[in-house]
Amino acid sequence: KKKKVVEEEPVAPAEDTLPPNMPAPIGEIVKRAQAWYLEKVKTYEKYNGSNTGNNVSCNVSFRFKQKQLNPENAVDGKITMEVLIEAKEGKYRYTIKNIKHVSDKQGMSCGDVYNTVPECGSMNVSDRTWKLIKTEAMIGANKVASDLKEFMKNEVDDKKEEW
Repeated sequence: KKKKVVEEEPVAPAEDTLPPNMPAPIGEIVKRAQAWYLEKVKTYEKYNGSNTGNNVSCNVSFRFKQKQLNPENAVDGKITMEVLIEAKEGKYRYTIKNIKHVSDKQGMSCGDVYNTVPECGSMNVSDRTWKLIKTEAMIGANKVASDLKEFMKNEVDDKKEEW
């Protein structure tokens, strides 16, 4: 069974916009999620974004490069994942799924990080390298999740400056 990182986070509206104890409207939460998708980040790339009313989804990828001088296996490439943000009145839920390794070298892609054996086979990628890929993928997914949580706490400034 494939595992997913799923968490629900309550969202408090800005103090000056709504009376106390009133949850943030869905529109505000979706606007924050859309702004998170559009925000440029140095450590990873967001692409294929879509907004379907109450849901915002996108793909995220970041470079995977081994830190060794002469690595055991040629598995440098990228880690990809899907991020789905579902909005409800006063809260949102994000899901990070389909976390996969894609190698630059053909035939060395390890696939889903929840597999016990890499897609390209255990003869091509050692256990130690496979554990390193899985660890880096989880670190990346946690980074995306923490960035998203932090971004969703703040109100989006949608006022355009007039010249």
